[in-house]
Amino acid sequence: MTSGYPRLEGKVAIVSGGGQGIGAAIAVAYAREGARVLITGRTREKLASVAAEIENSGGTCAYEVAIAGEREQSAKVVERAMRDWARVDILVNNAHSFTDYLPLADPMMEEHCRIDFQSAFFGSLQFMQLCHPHMAARGGGSIINFGSSFGIRCEPGFLAYAASKEAIRTLTRTAAREWGTDGIRVNTILPSAMSPKALSYLEESRSYDAELAKVAVGRFGEPADIAPTAIFLASDESAYVTGQTIGVDGGSTML
Repeated sequence: MTSGYPRLEGKVAIVSGGGQGIGAAIAVAYAREGARVLITGRTREKLASVAAEIENSGGTCAYEVAIAGEREQSAKVVERAMRDWARVDILVNNAHSFTDYLPLADPMMEEHCRIDFQSAFFGSLQFMQLCHPHMAARGGGSIINFGSSFGIRCEPGFLAYAASKEAIRTLTRTAAREWGTDGIRVNTILPSAMSPKALSYLEESRSYDAELAKVAVGRFGEPADIAPTAIFLASDESAYVTGQTIGVDGGSTML
């Protein structure tokens, strides 16, 4: 706790894609700051491992196996939070099913777009709709969505991923305007953090050095680099921040 006190004490957070990477780092950080955390993901073993880490450190964490973009499964997650803790204060839409590099002219592009939009855009929208009435009833909450610098840079071969991430930024701004009077703040983080899949792609495409050269601070990020901004956006310290896109990517994207 960098501030010397638990900034999320008493709050309940749902973190999708919380079994690994950025989602896991945020879940651990939220628990350290006093939040009760409910994580979701595809793989029970990964979720159980993160939950055990949090519980063993004195935090509170539950988990539900759920696929982003499957509304019935997302509804069960929100119902679990309400049943166990009777509130939802923070929603982190981190889960996203990634599709591989694909040229724009490839006939499979439409299917790739369906996959990315279903998990990323519709998954975020569904969780937001499901959490909205509970947040509004308590006078507010914080929703944190995840975009990508690829949506701004439009790198060749990544239309499905980039387009779904830009759609999420539009979703964020629209919700911020519509739900502001409900006390609900909605913001987007553009993260950059190494994952096994990202590292594998950089090595296979021989683009490691070229991509690193785009990062102003001279190094690739780690999941733990993203968590402090997610804490800020979830806490009362950001009470006057909504509808914003915040790059946490070492300066590879400057808005």
